[in-house]
Amino acid sequence: MKILVRKGVSKKWEFAESVTAKAEAELQSLLVDSPSLINIDEMKEGASPLVFAVSEFGLQGSGSTDVLAFSSQGDIALIECKLAANPEIKRKVIGQILEYAAYLWQKNYQEVDKRIEQLKGKPLAELVAESIAGEWDEEVFRNGVKQTLENGSFVLVILVDKINDELKRIVRYLNECSKSAFSLHALEMNRFKTGEIEVLVPYLHGASAKTVSGEPRAQWSPEKFFQVLEEKNDPDTVQTVRDLYEWSSDKADRIWFGTGKETGSLTFHYLKEGQTISLFTVYTNGRIAINYGWLTKPLKREILEGFDKLIHEIPPFSQIPHDFNKWPAINVSALNNPEYLSKFKSAIQWVEKQIRS
Repeated sequence: MKILVRKGVSKKWEFAESVTAKAEAELQSLLVDSPSLINIDEMKEGASPLVFAVSEFGLQGSGSTDVLAFSSQGDIALIECKLAANPEIKRKVIGQILEYAAYLWQKNYQEVDKRIEQLKGKPLAELVAESIAGEWDEEVFRNGVKQTLENGSFVLVILVDKINDELKRIVRYLNECSKSAFSLHALEMNRFKTGEIEVLVPYLHGASAKTVSGEPRAQWSPEKFFQVLEEKNDPDTVQTVRDLYEWSSDKADRIWFGTGKETGSLTFHYLKEGQTISLFTVYTNGRIAINYGWLTKPLKREILEGFDKLIHEIPPFSQIPHDFNKWPAINVSALNNPEYLSKFKSAIQWVEKQIRS
């Protein structure tokens, strides 16, 4: 391939010389610095752009994948970088990337978060937030990551400086002849340079008409949520949830219905200065969780501790741990008692008074 470049108003076109990466680490560095170079929306239906990437993400029992990247919605891409000169660019790299995906599959969010904090010194959500300009919903991100890990609906990318026919055919076969949740692609990244100008020309191999998003992350509606809730719970518990929902509709800044594959959820949000303050979540399996793990960042420590004190004064919550890194949950049926439900609502409104003052 030949690339010609013209500067400004000059009428002269100049040939850009092909640039060959000297090491696979160069390709890794390129993606860690600019993960959006991977056009994930062309690979996975409904995916959002990659915003954060980390190199050499290792898992116990497996090696280290070259690059692990995340979108703001919780999509995950595993990327393996190979130079054309590397003999592993053919069949062996397919086995490597499938092995990494297999070991990442069904890991929980906390395991991935802990490993990334070991590598980068900060939690995953904080690193993603720093990579995004503008408002961002951390809860949506966490839920997206959890579902992607659960389903194994990863985007697998083999990044090469020059592709060969064997790799191209294997990638095409796996995408067009399987019904897997994941998708596999080869991305050929051609680089050219003339003077101080550098040009990247990506070429995607493996795109097909197949829907590769796995189970779609459709948001639950109130109707579907209560339909499933009624199927799985007794009438008193359903009535307690309806009471909470109607009360929340009046008091919350936003009620967020989740995107879980089998279990629906509704979450109570306050909003302040672009931050989401997520207080509790009710699930269609009849559980209610206090979202301490999402409150450590938006709430001051004294407010969080005051909220925790009020929650522990409600008998059904008296035994939950005082751990602000977790999401302790109890059965909603424990709040069927009107007195307990009233105290719970009062604790939520106490938080609002603190953040509005």
